Amino acid sequence: MKQIIIVLLLFFLANSNAQEKSSKDLKIKKDLNGISIDAPEGVHQYEFRIGEWESTFKSIQRNGTWKTGTGQYRVFVADNGLTFIEEGLDEEGNVTHRITFDYIEATDSWENNYIDIKTGRKVKYTSKMVNGNLVETIQRENNENNNTYTAIGGNIYIYTARRTFNNGYTLVNHVGISTKKVKVN
Repeated sequence: MKQIIIVLLLFFLANSNAQEKSSKDLKIKKDLNGISIDAPEGVHQYEFRIGEWESTFKSIQRNGTWKTGTGQYRVFVADNGLTFIEEGLDEEGNVTHRITFDYIEATDSWENNYIDIKTGRKVKYTSKMVNGNLVETIQRENNENNNTYTAIGGNIYIYTARRTFNNGYTLVNHVGISTKKVKVN
């Protein structure tokens, strides 16, 4: 009987050590930006957006008038080391919207999921690098938006939204410039 108990005890100890080792092996190794070191090369396309940003924009409203404003948001990498997350912030620092950006290696593009925190409204859309610019495409019932991010150095980018209607008419409906906040030690 003692031999059976000793064998079971040794089996249990060996099994628990194997489980502990496998959970340590599951920890994802990441670079300085939080991206998995095993990530496909395309994942780095969104890397320029990591950080805290301030933006100034001008946007056409439904009634045809232009709205000028400022905003803040942050972009970081999720725990999986592959998904990027953007959070828009209000004046008090509360999250107003969240967008996840998931890289699709087969098409060298991104699947993006937007959610408005207050209303729960969700929008699913895609993005892709085109001629060095990141272009988001949002399909709607009567129009398509193409939003272009043009990076200027490592801390500024220009954002332009073009809406094309089913009748072929296109207009620029949003223009913005974002600057990365610099942390001073």
